[in-house]
Amino acid sequence: MKKNLGATNALYPMPIVVVGTEVNGKANYNAIAHVGIIDHKTLSISMGKIHYSNQGIKEHKTLSINITAEDMVEEMDHVGKVSGAKEDKSQIFNSVYGELKGAPMIENAPVSMECEVIDIYDQPEFDVFIVKVVNTYADEAVLTDGKIDFAKVKPVLFDMPKFGYWKLGPRAERK
Repeated sequence: MKKNLGATNALYPMPIVVVGTEVNGKANYNAIAHVGIIDHKTLSISMGKIHYSNQGIKEHKTLSINITAEDMVEEMDHVGKVSGAKEDKSQIFNSVYGELKGAPMIENAPVSMECEVIDIYDQPEFDVFIVKVVNTYADEAVLTDGKIDFAKVKPVLFDMPKFGYWKLGPRAERK
């Protein structure tokens, strides 16, 4: 028999990414787990209104989404726990830029996406940024036949109920 847990979000664990933006002329990064797919090139990123990064995203209407690997968990965790309003996070990662201004990417992230903000849903406690992927960059070492191979990326998954991280496990094969 299943137990009713009430209105509980049970979609964890899910990938955690590092969102990059510029605030006051400096790169700023924040770890965010609430990222969703709307269609093949449109994503949603739900960020608490208190996040320092939100002002840069609203100003530039751009951001980057960086998929960090297991070996980057310390830095990823740090940028998610410390506000850019209190600490300059511009030196935690080496930043690189593609075509979009205001969207710094993490140089050694296996996968990075440059995105344009096309809409913002104002929720009571969250800003939900609707973004279009403009460019996706992947380290050649994580590609198999020209496609991203997540077994090679080794992304980090976030578990909200336990407030911890998971590794991607082996692939579930069809019979």
